[in-house]
Amino acid sequence: MYGESEFVKEMGLFREAAQRFGRAEITRKEYKGISGRYGSYAQKGDCCMLRLRIPGGALSKENLEFIAGCVEEHHIDMVHLTTCQSVQLHNLELQTACDIAESAFARGIHTLGGGGDYPRNITASPLTGVEPGVHGDVLPYAKAAESYLMGIFGRTSLPRKMKIGFSDSNRNAAHATFRDLGFVCDSGGTFDVYIAGGLGKDPRMGLKAAQGIDPGDVLYHIRAMTGVFETHGDRSDRSRARTRYMQDSLGKERLLRAYREHLEGAKAAGGLGISTEESSECKAGEGRAPSHPRVHAQRQPGLYYVSYHPIGGDPPPSKLGEIYDTIADMDGAEVRIAPYGTVYVINCTSGEALRVADSTEGGAETVFQSSVSCVGSSICQIGQGDSRSLLDELVDMERRRGFCDGVLPRVRISGCTSSCGAHQVGSLGFRGATKRIGGRPFPGFEVFVNGSHVRGEERFGISLGVMLDFDVPLFLGDLGDVVSAAGTTYDLWNPSHGPDLEAIARVYTEKT
Repeated sequence: MYGESEFVKEMGLFREAAQRFGRAEITRKEYKGISGRYGSYAQKGDCCMLRLRIPGGALSKENLEFIAGCVEEHHIDMVHLTTCQSVQLHNLELQTACDIAESAFARGIHTLGGGGDYPRNITASPLTGVEPGVHGDVLPYAKAAESYLMGIFGRTSLPRKMKIGFSDSNRNAAHATFRDLGFVCDSGGTFDVYIAGGLGKDPRMGLKAAQGIDPGDVLYHIRAMTGVFETHGDRSDRSRARTRYMQDSLGKERLLRAYREHLEGAKAAGGLGISTEESSECKAGEGRAPSHPRVHAQRQPGLYYVSYHPIGGDPPPSKLGEIYDTIADMDGAEVRIAPYGTVYVINCTSGEALRVADSTEGGAETVFQSSVSCVGSSICQIGQGDSRSLLDELVDMERRRGFCDGVLPRVRISGCTSSCGAHQVGSLGFRGATKRIGGRPFPGFEVFVNGSHVRGEERFGISLGVMLDFDVPLFLGDLGDVVSAAGTTYDLWNPSHGPDLEAIARVYTEKT
């Protein structure tokens, strides 16, 4: 793991860069090139954000207490849960970001590599190990991967960022089949390996590079992929430097061959095998299953998890402290952050689950209200569309119209082509864009339909065109009316009504 002396040196460089940026001695772009290494970026305006790595989205009570304490001490007014299961703290002063990064390291929470050309936070299926019907538990391997990557931090030279995910089933919550490197647990407990996928500009599905590997070998595969990326990634053109472009530059067969060669080399060098023990039950179950829409049974008899989806993945900052206060005395309770912005509190008895449910009121009440959004252009330097404000408008629209749950699906909204909201794999997705009306540019959103992240059914959504930003709620309101009139849900209606969906969208996309 990255040592204390190394980190102290890193923090000195981070603070110096922040001071220089604050004195306008370096540009915003120059600061971004430095600060990303430390998990921090300047926002629009005078503030900045800090990204805390939460491997696999597993947030212990102790680390939740730390984050809640930071929120209170520094009067933080915005917290965002990302699609990579990190926690972002927004609207910080430059030196506050440095202070929090330093104190987080002392608690075992890393910010290094939260941005820049480094391996990002390891993602994993959020309910792995507790969800009924799913027998694999990928979290120990996700944590081992994070430890390995932080141990070699600064000793690799990647052309661009690298995202690694672990999915425990074909539901593929971690999007492992189209990450830079992904592992999917099969029914026998072994892992299938996918490489060189990714969302964003020129998206690609990953290539299956290995099947049925021993989970204890995952670090060899990580070493292999970092080696391939270091050797063959494009260093001359940053816009084509992600691993997915190696499918074009090398060709799929040559890329797979290079991967296998690096894997053989890693195994020959040895020393990266890992073993994990089956986690023992944290406590005995207790009580009958509660009757509550956000309380669900775990695979461990008598234990339950509670779901809470803050709108847009942005919990009220004080909510973190409220959750901690509720679970502080609950043996084995833990928070899991999902890649879609939902918070799960796991390992609760019946009575505890009801206490957690009471403390997490105020979140999404329908599938549509649990839609996913990045922070958007009002905050992000490169954002084109104000995705977060759009989501608020959509939630307000659904509540006013009184649509039944399921009439509108969970949508995914990204402010730009980076696809931080994963709009490309949403059943309905929106991306910030420009709409020209009468030859003049106006803020808009491109509409995508029929994307899927489910393993075996993966596909990128098809564009239906661009509509004005203020027309998106009207479009979805019209769609909701049609689905409601059919007496069904969007997911049941859509497969046989593609032309109808396109016709509803054309009312807005063909405005000129």
